[in-house]
Amino acid sequence: MAVNKVVICVCVFLAFLSACDAYGTGAPQEACVTMHPGHMLNATTAVVPQTSASPYSIVVGSKYTPGSNFSVQIVGPVFRGFLLQARRPGSTTPVGTFSNPPNNTKTTQCTTADSSMTHANTNEKQDITLTWNAPSTGVGNVQFVATVAEMKVTYWMDITSVEVAQGVASFAKPSFYVIMALCLLQAALYEFLK
Repeated sequence: MAVNKVVICVCVFLAFLSACDAYGTGAPQEACVTMHPGHMLNATTAVVPQTSASPYSIVVGSKYTPGSNFSVQIVGPVFRGFLLQARRPGSTTPVGTFSNPPNNTKTTQCTTADSSMTHANTNEKQDITLTWNAPSTGVGNVQFVATVAEMKVTYWMDITSVEVAQGVASFAKPSFYVIMALCLLQAALYEFLK
């Protein structure tokens, strides 16, 4: 009789564990468009996002240069999970890629390899800086969008950065010798065409 109770308890416990998926090794592929983590409290009860103002924010610069790296920070209290993407405002498709993931984070594939950043484990994280690689051709203004989970049952969705404008690539100023060479070339062409 006691053995049957133990077996039943173990079965119930294992069933509970299998239903309590919090995606401890990163956001699932299904979250790529909606940014909804799909956390379940039990087999039939989904965890819903917080409706209060998020204690987290995304800190970015005002302009990015096509083809260059751009720093993105998630700041706020300690958290355990997240999903971050760069998108054109109003779009659900990630643009650009991420690289150089800090400890406890990793890149993940939503549309293309490394198109999103997520947690690698449920270790505590706070005020992390991530590296976004802007597309080389530029895509116009972008906005960073995140879902951040303080813990499995407490998370915020639709955390957005300010819009980041696409800047122009800057070119090095020509040196004195380059300017002089161009002037001499122009003078020589002028004399030749006379």
